[in-house]
Amino acid sequence: MLKKSTELTNKTVKRISDFQSGKIKPISTGISHLDRSCLGGLTPSFILGIAARSFSGKTYDLERIQRHILENNEDIVMMNGNYELNFFKILVRDICQKTGKTMDEILYNNPTVEELKELSSICEVHRKDNVYYQNEPVTPEQFFDDVKFIIDAYPDKKIVVTVDNLENVLDTKNSQKSSVDAFLTQINRLKDMHWFISFIILNQLNDNILERLDNPKKHKPIEKDLYGSGQFYKLCDVLYIKVLPWRMHITDKFMVFGKNSYPWLEDFKIEGANTDSFDPIGIAYYFYLKRRGVDIKDTRDVFAERIFKRNEVEGFEESANSFSLPNLDKNNIIQEPVFDSVKFNTEPKDAFDSDLEEEGDIDDRPF
Repeated sequence: MLKKSTELTNKTVKRISDFQSGKIKPISTGISHLDRSCLGGLTPSFILGIAARSFSGKTYDLERIQRHILENNEDIVMMNGNYELNFFKILVRDICQKTGKTMDEILYNNPTVEELKELSSICEVHRKDNVYYQNEPVTPEQFFDDVKFIIDAYPDKKIVVTVDNLENVLDTKNSQKSSVDAFLTQINRLKDMHWFISFIILNQLNDNILERLDNPKKHKPIEKDLYGSGQFYKLCDVLYIKVLPWRMHITDKFMVFGKNSYPWLEDFKIEGANTDSFDPIGIAYYFYLKRRGVDIKDTRDVFAERIFKRNEVEGFEESANSFSLPNLDKNNIIQEPVFDSVKFNTEPKDAFDSDLEEEGDIDDRPF
């Protein structure tokens, strides 16, 4: 649709004025390095991309962001495209994380009265009328229709749409990558149909990164490691790749770089004679491939967060090279996180191996 430059300029000037006056504020993600890369948080028409290998914590990051947004904003409507984990698995996963119990303990042990109260409290957080779910993969066209419904139903609210994950959209083009591109095209249309709508899109890494594991000089993720045709990278305003090196069986050293590189990450380095590396055990690394709008002189495009200590894993001892570690309490919760983010436990292991389906609405719910 054609629009005159005067109309677009006037509309944009009004938007800028609303930001300057504080009438419109970014939506904080709760992760300080991400907010910094997003110039304060999610903003209108913003598209955030998060990519990682399977079982590397991208869904966990999304859940942290979703939880922070919903706990700190009253004027938000959220639509979640759950194409990988259905709601049953999401809820049980949340119960596991908040109670410290395994999935077996949650599902097969008869809860005490006190445990029922705790379960009730956890589940009540999920009973929200401002949160919608697509609980199965959908076509690009169905996705457009559902988001358009939200846009029309909530013209005055801020909207956040999440997709987990892009690789699992319903294939209607006889090619998964073609269906992904069609899906991204719909997002590109939708992002300008509401005064404040933002998207968070999760995506996989392909196998290219696995072919470079024997060469530490090439460990750093690159654009070609992203699954898809390249449209995902082009569409995102901010895009980071999350890497858990030990999950790819990197146990000695992660990357090789000069002594003066990454001075803000000294606590995570392993020192060598002429070069340094990152410690691969128990640390999540965030590589920002794209940060649209960030100062060109800002070179801090890699961040790290310790999940557990090296000596807490059987078979690994502390590196001979000294580096400081955050203090952890008895539950392995970081007491002073590297970022100003929500404190978190290690993800529950092997939590979802079954294919149990979600139950329908139950009026006589126990909690």
